[in-house]
Amino acid sequence: MTYSSIDPREMHRLGAGVQTAGRDLADCAAQLRGLMDMLGVGHPGVAAIDRAGRWLTDQAPDLYRRRDLAYEAEGVRTDVFGHPVAGSVVPPGQVRIHESRLIPAKDRAAAALAAPLFQAAANGDAAALERLAAYRERMSDPAFATALVEELGPQLIVTLPAVMAQRVRKALAAGQDSVEAMRRDNGEVLKALSTALATATTPGEQPRVDVRFLDELKRQGREPVAFLEQEGVPGYWALGQLLASRPAAPYSAWFMSTVGLDLIRWDRDYLRAHGVLPLVNDRDFTYVLAAPADTRPFADSAVPGTVDPVAALLHQARASRDGAQALLGHGDNLKYLLHDRRPQWAQGDRGEALGEAMRAAMTGADADSKRLAVLATQLVADDVKPSVSVGADGTIQVKEPSQLDALSGIRPAMGTILAEHTDDIVSAYYKNLKRPEDGQLVSMFDAKNVGEFSPPDIDLVLLDVTADDTAYDTLLKGQIAHMRKEVDEAIATHNRTYLENAITWDSITLGHVLEARKLALVARGKEADETDAAFKKLVEEGIGLVPIPFSGQVGKVGVKAVESAYEKFVQGGYAKAGDWLAKQSGHEGDKTTKAFGDASTNEKAVEQLVRQMLESSAVAHEYYRRTELDKQIFAVGDPPRIKPPHLMNSQEYGAFADWIRSYTRVPADLGAAKQHVSTGAHDLATGLRAAGGGSNG
Repeated sequence: MTYSSIDPREMHRLGAGVQTAGRDLADCAAQLRGLMDMLGVGHPGVAAIDRAGRWLTDQAPDLYRRRDLAYEAEGVRTDVFGHPVAGSVVPPGQVRIHESRLIPAKDRAAAALAAPLFQAAANGDAAALERLAAYRERMSDPAFATALVEELGPQLIVTLPAVMAQRVRKALAAGQDSVEAMRRDNGEVLKALSTALATATTPGEQPRVDVRFLDELKRQGREPVAFLEQEGVPGYWALGQLLASRPAAPYSAWFMSTVGLDLIRWDRDYLRAHGVLPLVNDRDFTYVLAAPADTRPFADSAVPGTVDPVAALLHQARASRDGAQALLGHGDNLKYLLHDRRPQWAQGDRGEALGEAMRAAMTGADADSKRLAVLATQLVADDVKPSVSVGADGTIQVKEPSQLDALSGIRPAMGTILAEHTDDIVSAYYKNLKRPEDGQLVSMFDAKNVGEFSPPDIDLVLLDVTADDTAYDTLLKGQIAHMRKEVDEAIATHNRTYLENAITWDSITLGHVLEARKLALVARGKEADETDAAFKKLVEEGIGLVPIPFSGQVGKVGVKAVESAYEKFVQGGYAKAGDWLAKQSGHEGDKTTKAFGDASTNEKAVEQLVRQMLESSAVAHEYYRRTELDKQIFAVGDPPRIKPPHLMNSQEYGAFADWIRSYTRVPADLGAAKQHVSTGAHDLATGLRAAGGGSNG
């Protein structure tokens, strides 16, 4: 890495001097050319003077950029002209800067040629669009991208999407057949520009725009877009159409924590001042602006429409945990997005983009992920609680569940979030604590972050989230993976107390999930016996029979290997581990034969599930007596060992199930699991009745 040491004040003076000299030489050349033309004298030397002036003028931006890098390194805030703002102090002496942050002249020259093509293409110039295609790959190059967005400037960046939208609206009003092709071309321009903006706002040891640029971009976002026939269209609306264009480069956490945060503040301010900001579709001719590209922001609709800028921002935020946390972890943004903004989500994607950002921000093991997950659970619970009522016969009811569907798009993400924090969820039911205060959402235990969820909040969220098939499937598989890990670890370490606790509290937690699913679907007109199908199918396919990878090696290398073996199993998350178990069991690939008859109830299915896990773990860890094993059809090898249960056919499994009851060292108190899942279901119902208040009969 090459560095330079410069004095920013001297560099400012040098840049100003070079810029002035260049301008003066250019003026001198112009005057000489005029005089010589009057005298009829040739002037070959004047061109050299003009070239020298232009060269000096071209050097000034590079000198100013060195100055700005030094300012940035010293934390000096500057105005749009590069002068330190009032109160700023420039430390004396030299500052060390990265030479790699500078933009080569060839990249600036290329950007100067590309910038007018964006303007022409936005106005429908097909030739400009074709020429612009040659620069497509360069939009992800930091030097070129930074030079390009600086050449265009913040005002033009927010103006171009609006210009395209205005052209589309005129074409729609005129009934032209070219709208589809127009939107397709616009999409190419928006994607290229968005990729360049994302690249140019990514920090690191490469060129990028400075803070002044982002400050101006924020200002333009809050201003009405210039040169439009309709007044009052905010720049952030146009920026949202740009963000929605599926750029080839992700937007950085720096962009999210600067422009992104301000966009949400603007949205909040606008909502308070004007009410819900309407999304516009092709059939709505009230507004001059239409969707510039073929975006479909309306849930369950094939009609193109303008993008909700906040939804577009949050969709981009899902690319990184840092970026998502920068948006959702700031102030009370999460409360605003989950509660105050419900009417806005209802007319758009119903919070799907919000859910994607939440998934990115809340599924990690870090303290911020845990804190935001607990906070999200509290906020969702507060919105679900008013919908819970109790009938005259004591049955739990969900009043007008369609009102909760305004945020149905976050349910799959919430299912994943809860699944990935299954450790904490199971612990919450065991500890049964009240809702923690804001500063106590996360604690530390055994050097790990623990999210302090409260059971009443979890139950209310489950009542809403399990209405979604994808969310329920994720929760179910995550919970099964957690129980699988706990049971196997207990048997591997010969810890009977640990095993009994695992069966007890994982069964209780499963009871909460299963009962919430039943109540959620019954509230939406489903038959009660339909609600058990997904869980029973998993058990019927033998998901509990699948051994944890590498767990069979634990006994050979010692108990110290236990922790690493089980951490490896869930290193991608409980939801991923649950998916793996389901696929190995044949649930998604029919790799195994069903080993037993259909489970008639959820309680019976949980009993069967625990039996599967105990049997599989006993085999994996050879936790059985070998009496007459050589005579059994389920034994393989010499000396004989029991074949992995999930690979047995139904005849082998039947013989194995009879044999293992007599010769295993695993406790056989399976009735406890059946009892505990009923306890969990009862606890959830009791808690929801309390949340629902009085009778609604």
